Amino acid sequence: MGLPGHSLAAVAAVAAAPVALLGAALFPRWRIGWRERLGAHPAARAPGGSQTQMQTRTSANATGAGAAPVWVHAASVGEARAARALLDALCTRGEAVVASTQTETGRALLRATRPQIPCGLAPLDHPWTAARALGGVRPAALALVETELWPCWIAAARARGVPVVVVSGRLSARSPLLRRALALWLRGALAGIAAVGARSEADARRFIALGVPEARVEVTGDLKLEPAAEPPLAAELAGALAAAPPLIIAGSTHEGEEQAALGALAAAQQAGLPAALVIAPRHLRRAGRVAAQVRAAGLRLHRRSALGGARLGKGEVLLLDTLGELAALWPLADVAFVGGSLAPVGGHNLLEPLQCGRAVLFGPHTKNAREAAGFALAAGAGLRVRDAAELARRTCEALAQPAAWRARGEAGRRALAVHRGAAARSLALLDRARAGGAA
Repeated sequence: MGLPGHSLAAVAAVAAAPVALLGAALFPRWRIGWRERLGAHPAARAPGGSQTQMQTRTSANATGAGAAPVWVHAASVGEARAARALLDALCTRGEAVVASTQTETGRALLRATRPQIPCGLAPLDHPWTAARALGGVRPAALALVETELWPCWIAAARARGVPVVVVSGRLSARSPLLRRALALWLRGALAGIAAVGARSEADARRFIALGVPEARVEVTGDLKLEPAAEPPLAAELAGALAAAPPLIIAGSTHEGEEQAALGALAAAQQAGLPAALVIAPRHLRRAGRVAAQVRAAGLRLHRRSALGGARLGKGEVLLLDTLGELAALWPLADVAFVGGSLAPVGGHNLLEPLQCGRAVLFGPHTKNAREAAGFALAAGAGLRVRDAAELARRTCEALAQPAAWRARGEAGRRALAVHRGAAARSLALLDRARAGGAA
């Protein structure tokens, strides 16, 4: 940004300062992370070139002491989840990495799930704060997830010779007038982008239409839909389920959803459809309450924590009261229901059953899994149920027509397969940009 631009930025900063100070005084939330908003990232380096203790922990296995990190930035929770695939790929090969998000919830997610990676709130998109943040972290590259196109930040990175790459790039369809306005506002930012890895051909065309040179745009896939490796099934669980009847799996359930799942099992029994039920409550502290509900229904209960060589039989219930084993069970599901969706929670991970070829049932509350729900519905691999009665009806349909239900699951697996390797392709694009091959 030249002198006129900096002069305008200075005037804007002075004008905004009283408003910001008043807001911070009146609204405590405005004070959260204010140092990071002003450019003080947790992974900032000391003037002599050494990294802070936090960054040193992160980069203990990085190639070369004090290696310049790759900075991965995401907007909020959904984008932060997508960013993890790229962060993991970078960490696996020993790269130094740092992260940032626009929202506190996104930052909390990354800090909770990737505590070894320094993560802060993004700087305000102002020349001074962007320059301060980049000067502190001194990244080797900046990867922006989806639609995080911040003109001042991109310009500051370009001025420092830091390649900027958009990964899992997404642009929604807009009217011609809005597209022209967006192109005008982002003209400088788009010129400063070294490469765009778009989610789809449609997204790629939109980036090109906005002014990104076609040679810098390619389709790399959606990081949110990158299928994860299927975890192994523990031997004791495999033994318990070896001769089990068709399985109804209700995963990540909340209050009321276990009762709905028990109702689905009862409906199957009344219809003469053999089945057993696996319940995996979202919060293990509720396991005792769920166990009491199963017993009150007059059903035989097996707790995962005390299997003792037992086998799950027809009309019986397995309560998964241990951590981290649900993902390994989804491939065994004949009917998969993902919770937090009948209860007004917002939904949980719908992709896990889909990626192992299982169709998925979910309720009306999917605000936290909106894109995955839309994907499942569009692929014909998911059905939304309104209530417990519809869950029971759809469960019976699936058990009565297993071939048709398996076909739904395979349709979901095929649709997801397009995005397999999205993290690797995004990483390769980032590498080319760092080497100067994508600019």
